[in-house]
Order: sequence, then C-alpha cells, then structure tokens
Amino acid sequence: MKGYYYEVSAVIITLALLGKYLESVARGRTSQAIKYLLGLSPKTAIVIRDEEEIKVPVDEVILDDIVLVRPGERIPVDGIIIEG
Repeated sequence: MKGYYYEVSAVIITLALLGKYLESVARGRTSQAIKYLLGLSPKTAIVIRDEEEIKVPVDEVILDDIVLVRPGERIPVDGIIIEG
C-alpha cells in the first residue's frame, strides 16, 4: 500500500513541473510576439502644424496635433478620427 502513495506523489510532482514548463514556454512566445508587434509600429508621423505637413518622430507628437494618415499607411499613434 505504501508504494501506491509514492506513485501518486510522483505523478502530482510531474504534472506540476510540466505545468510550470508549459507556462514558461507560453510566456516566452508571448514576449516574442509583443516584440515583433512593437517592431511593426511606424517610427515617424506626418503632423499638420501651421497649415504645413511636417514629418516628425512619433515621440514628438503632442496632444491636439493633427496626424495625417494616407491610405495604406500604418497609424502611428492613438487618437480620434476628425475627417475622412
């Protein structure tokens, strides 16, 4: 009867370790996917300031700037659509 309890405990420990391993693998894949998606984001944006189109780095876009997004381009920042 004692051998049965050892087998059960070994199975439980094995399943716990397998679960931790699968969690680690999933976390690594998620991290890679996030890095890939961040690499897809545009580095510059076309901003309309003083009736003029200016190409600026995304970091320099400020609140209330009007960003021009042409067909087929990726949207560089979050915002509200005001026209088109």
